[in-house]
Amino acid sequence: MNILNPAYAGVSEDTMIGLGFRKQASDFDDSAITQYASFSMPLKKNLGVGASLVNHKVFITKETSVVVDVSYKLQMDAVTNLYLGLKAGGAFHNIDYNSLGVNDPLFSSNASTFSPQMGVGAYLKGERYFINVSSPNLILSEIQSPKLDNTGAIISESVEEKFHVYLGAGYTFKINENIDFTPSVFSRFVSNEDMLLDVSAVADFSDKIEAGLTYRLDTSIIGSVMLKVVKNTSFGYAYESVISDYSAVSTGTHEFVVRFVW
Repeated sequence: MNILNPAYAGVSEDTMIGLGFRKQASDFDDSAITQYASFSMPLKKNLGVGASLVNHKVFITKETSVVVDVSYKLQMDAVTNLYLGLKAGGAFHNIDYNSLGVNDPLFSSNASTFSPQMGVGAYLKGERYFINVSSPNLILSEIQSPKLDNTGAIISESVEEKFHVYLGAGYTFKINENIDFTPSVFSRFVSNEDMLLDVSAVADFSDKIEAGLTYRLDTSIIGSVMLKVVKNTSFGYAYESVISDYSAVSTGTHEFVVRFVW
């Protein structure tokens, strides 16, 4: 979560490293592929730090972002803490037009830019519930300038980043001594785009196995499992099955994650 919300940095009392790989629309060549790595650890005086590296590629575009997170814990009462986070870093963007092999002035040169990133987030954690809200990038940079023809007319509009806000909440029910059950909701708001809404349920069995099911409104169904059978190490897998009209051309998305805790 600290990739989206800097307030999660250092929330756990342990040092954590996560590695992940995600392949979207597995039937397509050049479909979206994402690799990511994250780090988080607590410090003294209610501080936490984290960092993340995310590499995302789809077709001829590639983006690599590197950010650092800092969080501060405010103890509200004996079992409730409010974490406030700040994220700072930047992203390298590249559009490889040359790889298309097209003889057209519009695609004659690649586009490479760097954009700074700064985000904020908050995470309220009680004994059994949580609420989080974040915006991982408040600096909306221009990734590609408009392209002009020989007369100065615009033949390709500029490409700019969009404002994102993430909001989530959940509650954990104690079924018995060995099973915890956590329903939750998670939403994403993007300027000039439809809202994305996830409704999820995760069961934790003896802190060894987590099994989850998510319904992404009008889009997909996601099944996931996290195994904690090796000391200090967890292995996770998720599969997203598309239920929208897009399902006619895509079998779904695979994601793998490994998490180390010490």
